[in-house]
Amino acid sequence: FLTRAGMRVLVLEQHTKIGGYAHSFKRKRFVFESGIHSVSMSKNGLIFHLLRLLGVENKVEAVEHPEMYSVSLPEFSMAIPSRKDEIYDFLQGSFSDQKDNIRNLFKQADIFYKNIVDPIFNFEHTFQEMNREFVTQYHNRSYGNFIRSIISDERLKLLLFGQWPYVGSSPDYSPNLFTFMMFLVHIIEGSHCCKGGFSTLASSLASVIINGGGKIQVSSRVKSIIVEKKHARGICLENNDEFEADIVVSNISPYLIHNKMLKEEHQSRRWKKRITNLRPSVSSVILYLGINQKVDEIIPHNIHFWYASSDYKKIFYNVLNNKKEAIDHLIFLKNYVNKNQTLTLMNFVQKSFSLDWKSEKKRIAEMMLNKAEEIFPGFNSLIEVIEIGSPTTFERYTSNINGALYGFENTKSMYGEAKMPITTHIDNLFQTGHWGKPGCSVWNVMSNAYTASKIILK
Repeated sequence: FLTRAGMRVLVLEQHTKIGGYAHSFKRKRFVFESGIHSVSMSKNGLIFHLLRLLGVENKVEAVEHPEMYSVSLPEFSMAIPSRKDEIYDFLQGSFSDQKDNIRNLFKQADIFYKNIVDPIFNFEHTFQEMNREFVTQYHNRSYGNFIRSIISDERLKLLLFGQWPYVGSSPDYSPNLFTFMMFLVHIIEGSHCCKGGFSTLASSLASVIINGGGKIQVSSRVKSIIVEKKHARGICLENNDEFEADIVVSNISPYLIHNKMLKEEHQSRRWKKRITNLRPSVSSVILYLGINQKVDEIIPHNIHFWYASSDYKKIFYNVLNNKKEAIDHLIFLKNYVNKNQTLTLMNFVQKSFSLDWKSEKKRIAEMMLNKAEEIFPGFNSLIEVIEIGSPTTFERYTSNINGALYGFENTKSMYGEAKMPITTHIDNLFQTGHWGKPGCSVWNVMSNAYTASKIILK
C-alpha cells in the first residue's frame, strides 16, 4: 500500500525466501506449507478487498475447505461446515434445544463484524481506527466466559471451544475480542486455502512492490536501526551494508527491535517494560508428512483437533508448565493444493521444555506418531517423507522469539490484549505484523498492515 501511494519500498528478508510462516518448502516430491493452512478468503471478504485495491486479486485463487474444523473428544466427535448458512443450519439441527441461543450467537457475530470489520472496508474514504468504545467492553473477558453467557449446552460449548488451537490459548485464558473475531470471520468469510500454497499470496503482494519500482532483497538480516535525534533514518545489515530511509517499518519481533536493534540511548524504558509484561505465544513440534492418496479413507477431515480429554484448560496448562508425559492433543492439517498430498501434525510445546531440541524433537515426534496410529489405525503406513520442526526451527527461520507461532500470547488480561501499537517512541519507526493488534493469522496481519499504511500516510 505504501508502494501504491508512490513510495519507493525496499523489503529486507532474513530468510532465502519471502512469506514467513506463509512460505512453502520442498522435500523430495512433496511441497509443504510451513505454517498457514486455513484463512478466510471469500471473494466478498476483507483479504480479497485488499487484493482488489492493489490490483492483484487475479493472482490468488482461494480454494474453499469442506469444513471449518472438526473436534474429537472422548465424549463425541463433530465437524463444523465452512459456509455461514450451512453452519447455522447444522448447529440448529444438532442442538435443537439451543435454537434461540444459536440465533443470538450469530447476532453477536454480525454485531462484532459491523463494529470491527466493516469500517476497514471504508478506509479508502474514511480512515478511523478501531471503535475503542466497543472494544473496551470486552477487555479482561475470556472467550470461555463469553460463550457460556450465550450457550448452555455442554456439548455445543465444547465444540465452540474446540477451535482454541487457532489462537494458541485455551478458552478461559484467551481474550474474547480476539478469539470470537477469529471464529466469526471464518463463519462470515469462510475457510480457505490457496491454490499453489499460501506462498502465492506473498508473491502477489511482492509483485505490487516490484512493479511499482521497489525491491525485495532476501538473505538480508537487519542488525540495527539507524536513529538520529529520535528519528529513524535507515537500517544496517549484519554485513554492514546501510540503507537510508525516510520511514522504517518492522514486522519482526519487538524483543529484537527494542532490546537489540536500537542502541541503548535510543531504547525506551516504558517500551521495554511493556514488552516484559507480554509473553511470546506457545510454539510446537510439527511433523511435515508426505503421504499417499489413501489418507482420506483414514482421516476424513481437513482440519482435525484431537483431545485426550475435554479439559482444555488442563491441556493448555500442561503446555505452559512443560508437562509432556503423554500426548494429550494433536492437530491434523491436510493440504490438497499441490499435486502430491501432504499432512501437517502438530503438538504444542514451549521452547523452554528442552535444552536439546535436536534430539528431543525426535522423541516427541515418535510419541505423536504412536498416538496418531492409535487414533487412526493404519496412519503411519501412509507416510513416505517426514520432516520435523521444533521451536528452534521456527526461531531460526523467522526470528520469532522462542519459536512463537502467534506472536505474543493471546490472553484475556489487559496487557495481553494491548499488544504492540503501530507507532513507536521513535519518529518514523513503525511496527506491524502478528506481534501487533489484533494479533496472529493472515487475516489479522493483513488488516494490521493496511491500518499501518494508513497511519504512515496520514
